[in-house]
Amino acid sequence: MRKVVLVSLDAFFTADVKGLNPEGFLAKMLREGAFCRRVNTIFPALTYPIHVTMVTGCDPDETGVGQNQPPQPGVPKGERVWYWERKHIRVPTLFDAVKEAGGRCCSILWPVGCRNPAVRWIFPEVHPLKGENPVVKALRFGTPGYILREEKRFGKLRKGIAEPWLSDYAAALAMDTVRRRAPEFTAVHWIDLDSARHHNGTFSAGAKEAIDRNDRRLEALWKAMQETPAMKDALLIAVSDHGQEDIRETVNLTRMLEQYGLDRRFFVQSNGMSACFFPGGEYEPCDPRQVFTPEQLREMRVARLYTREDLDALHAVQGPVFAAEAAEGVAFSDALDGEKREAATHGFGPGREADLCLFAVYGRGVKQCEIPAMEMRDVGPTVAGLMGLELPRARGTDRSAELLE
Repeated sequence: MRKVVLVSLDAFFTADVKGLNPEGFLAKMLREGAFCRRVNTIFPALTYPIHVTMVTGCDPDETGVGQNQPPQPGVPKGERVWYWERKHIRVPTLFDAVKEAGGRCCSILWPVGCRNPAVRWIFPEVHPLKGENPVVKALRFGTPGYILREEKRFGKLRKGIAEPWLSDYAAALAMDTVRRRAPEFTAVHWIDLDSARHHNGTFSAGAKEAIDRNDRRLEALWKAMQETPAMKDALLIAVSDHGQEDIRETVNLTRMLEQYGLDRRFFVQSNGMSACFFPGGEYEPCDPRQVFTPEQLREMRVARLYTREDLDALHAVQGPVFAAEAAEGVAFSDALDGEKREAATHGFGPGREADLCLFAVYGRGVKQCEIPAMEMRDVGPTVAGLMGLELPRARGTDRSAELLE
C-alpha cells in the first residue's frame, strides 16, 4: 500500500491557480506533478458533503450527507448539530479501505470524520453547542490520548478555533504525526482560506495571504515527509472543495415563508447561496414553480428553482422537495434578514467558475501532466487507486493510471 497525505485547501478554486506565487510550493506541485484545475464540485457547494464525496467517490444521494447540518426545523442556527460523525455516511470510505488493507489512518479536522472506528488518530472537527464544554466534546468525538499529547506539544499555536492559528495548528499536528507515526493515510483540512474569504472577500488581500500561508504549510509538510524514512515514497495530494463569491445582501427565507403564509407547508434550511425546502406539517406535493409568484421570487432574491427532478439529476441528497439558488451577490441565511455578515460565501449551484476545484498529486513516479476535467466523485477512487486500493461502491472514476509514469 502506498502512503498518502491528503490535504484539503478549503475554498481554493480554479481562479486561484493563475495567481499562485511562481516560486511557491503549490506552483511547484502543479509544474512538476499531476493535477486538474477543473474538478466539478457537487450541489450545493458545501464543505461537509463535498468532503464526504471526496473520500467515498459517491454523490450525496448515496452518501446521505447533502448539507453541513441535518434538517432541524425550528432550531436556531447556532444551536444545530452538524454532520460530525462517521455514522452519518451510508457508504464505505477511504478510511475503511485503508484499515481493511491493514493500514493506519489519521484524520485532522476532516469534516464528518469524528468517532470513526477506521481511524486510529482523530483530531475532530467539531464545535461546542450551547452549554457544552469544548474540551470534553473534542475528547468525546476524537482520540483522547492523541488529542491530549498533541495539545501539550502544540496547543500554544492555537487561539481557540480562530484562523489562521487553527490551520497552523492542524499543519503542526500533521507534520508531527507523519514524523512520529507515518500513517498509511493522513487526511488534514485547512480552513484558513475559507475563513479569510468569508470575512474579507473572494479576491481580497486577506484571501491572498491565506493562500500564501497554505503554500508554506504544504512545503513544510512535504519537507517533514521527505525527512521521515517511512514517508519518503508517500504521495502528497492537495484537493479543494469549492470557491466563493462576494455577497452584498442577505435574505431570511424563513421570514419570507411566514410573510407569504407558506411556513406550514414548508420549512427551509439555508446553505449560503442556496436553500433547501423540506415538507412541513401541511405539505402537499407540488411544483415549486407554481407555489411562488414572480413578484415573490424577486422579493426572495431567487435566481433559480430546482425541482425534485432537477435535484435528482444533480445527485443531490433525498429529503428536500425543492431548492432555490440566490441571485448574484445574495446569500440566504436562517439567522439574518437583510444584514451583511459575511463578505463572501458559497453553497451555489452548477455552472460557476467557483464550482471548479483543484486536485494535485506530487511525489515519486507521478507523471507531469494536467487532466482537463474531473468530477468531485472521482477523487476518492483515484486516491484509492494511487494507494493500490479500491473503493468498490464508488460511483466516480479511478483516474490514477493517467497520473503515474
